[in-house]
Amino acid sequence: MSHNTQKNEHDLDGKVLYISMPKQVSEKFSYRTLVLEVFENSYSRPAPFTFKNGYMDCLKDIKTGDWVNVQFKCSGWKGKGEGEEKYFAENIGIACIKG
Repeated sequence: MSHNTQKNEHDLDGKVLYISMPKQVSEKFSYRTLVLEVFENSYSRPAPFTFKNGYMDCLKDIKTGDWVNVQFKCSGWKGKGEGEEKYFAENIGIACIKG
C-alpha cells in the first residue's frame, strides 16, 4: 500500500438513535448530526455522523428508529487545550440510505 494514496470512504449499517434539526452556523455553513446505534461484541455504542451543507439533503426522509446505511469519511483536526496538543475526530456523512 502506498502511503500517498489511501481510501477514506466507509459505510456502516445501523439504527438511527437521534437526528438533529439543521443548525445554521453562517450564511454558507449548516449541518445536521445523525447518531447510529452500532454494536461491538455485546455492547451498543452511539456513533455520530455530521452531514454538512448539501449533504444534509439525504436526511430529509430519515427518522429515529429507521435502519440505514451511512456512507462517510473520517476526518480530524489538531487543537490546543491546557497547554498540550489535542486531536479531535469527526465522521463526515456523504450519504444515508434507508434499508
